[in-house]
Amino acid sequence: MEQGILNQLYYGKIVPWENRNDKTPEMEAFSEQVDQDIERLEKLLDDEGKKVLERLLDNSAELERQMVCEDFKDGFRLGVQLLTAGMCSGNKP
Repeated sequence: MEQGILNQLYYGKIVPWENRNDKTPEMEAFSEQVDQDIERLEKLLDDEGKKVLERLLDNSAELERQMVCEDFKDGFRLGVQLLTAGMCSGNKP
């Protein structure tokens, strides 16, 4: 089984960031509000302001992608540490 999951991960059949649950009702409400606020800001801003807003949104999205990746790596490391601790303890309760 572990060989199967390693092969799936290696060949790109498992894509962890595609499995994120971004569609909770709470997240949907925030997402909708953000979209509305962006549209409102775009109407209020001049061309230079729109460029700054676009750069801000791009940088914010990139920062989020990097943070999610780091969170995934931290979670993976913790999982390996827990597994190692469980394997090293043998049959002790």
